Amino acid sequence: MSNRPAPELAISPDLVSSLLQRQHPDLASQPVSVLDRGWDNTNLRLGDELLVRMPHRKAAAELILNEQRWLPELAPVLPWPISDPERVGQPDLGFPWNWSVSRWYPGEVAARSALANETQTAGELGRFLAALHHPAPAQAPENPYRGVAIKSRKESFYQNLAALDAADSSLSWDPEAIRRLFDQAVLATETHERVWLHGDLHGKNVIVDDGQIAAVIDWGDICCGDRATDLASAWMLVPSAVTEVAEVAGADEQAWIRAKGWAVHFAVLYLLHSDDDQTMGSVGARLMNALID
Repeated sequence: MSNRPAPELAISPDLVSSLLQRQHPDLASQPVSVLDRGWDNTNLRLGDELLVRMPHRKAAAELILNEQRWLPELAPVLPWPISDPERVGQPDLGFPWNWSVSRWYPGEVAARSALANETQTAGELGRFLAALHHPAPAQAPENPYRGVAIKSRKESFYQNLAALDAADSSLSWDPEAIRRLFDQAVLATETHERVWLHGDLHGKNVIVDDGQIAAVIDWGDICCGDRATDLASAWMLVPSAVTEVAEVAGADEQAWIRAKGWAVHFAVLYLLHSDDDQTMGSVGARLMNALID
């Protein structure tokens, strides 16, 4: 099943160059090329050191505003670099939404790159999560699909698991074992905390350079709520060293039980919606293996 909605607007290098010429003329002489297209945004390389992030769906317009509003405040307190905007673009030339220019981080996404030392990275991930997961202000964005009570995703999870089972007659994992992991999370103690979350901390949103994590990117789902949503990343990024993450991440045992529910929820989503994105399919398969094993 396709995982990416069709763009509502076409994003071209010519459009970006024209917008830069009008709003950031000191950058306009640099070459522009399309890097990738995600769910909501098209990312373009600008010269050797910058990246332009352009929403191509209306649903992403508010997400870009959230990044522009909050990432400059979070960046100084986080131990890894993040893709906070260095320049802000405004609607212009018929393009209706805000857009951003941020730093380009060399390397490869973690989903396609091996870590030099998974145990060491696990400690670093734990410290990153502990730094990020501090109380969010009242104005912080909320997300109906991230940071919420895991039990609120129960109906969606069951539907997605049934669809995955029906779509893949050779499913490598026992659906009952998958369901048990999620059900255990639903029974865990709930929380009412409102801490900052990345919201989408999987292997395509983490950059690895020379075996080390170099940056955390794509903060479109930044929100507040239950840290368990982000803790699920431990099974995606360092599956052999989840215990080392837990030692420094600042979360209690019940949060980790909920996190395993979020992890299996994400694994099913990635496997179900990856026909046009083999990398996300591999992320889902690796994650499911880590959880079931």
